[in-house]
Amino acid sequence: MTNQFNNLSNEHLADEIGNLDAFVKEHSKRLEELKDEFKSRQCSAARGDRFAVSVSETSSTRLDTTKLRADLGDALTPYETTSKSKRITISAVAQKAA
Repeated sequence: MTNQFNNLSNEHLADEIGNLDAFVKEHSKRLEELKDEFKSRQCSAARGDRFAVSVSETSSTRLDTTKLRADLGDALTPYETTSKSKRITISAVAQKAA
C-alpha cells in the first residue's frame, strides 16, 4: 500500500515533521493568546463572518494516584493497567556554516 509520504527519505520526513511542528507551535501560541483574551473579556459567545466562538465551563474529577498509592500501597496493584505508546521527540539540528 502506498501513501503520500512513501517517496520521502527518512531524513526528508524528519525535516517535514520538524517544519510542521514549528509551524503548529507558533500558531498554537497565538491561538492560546487569542482564547485567553476572549475569556478575559468574559464574553460567552461571539459570531464573526466565518466563525462562531462560545465559552462553556466544565469540571472533572481525577484520582491522585500518588496519594492513593501512599495510602493503599500494593493493594492498588490489581487495579492498575499499563499502556504503551511511542513518543516522537523533535529537536533542531545545528546548521553548518556556509
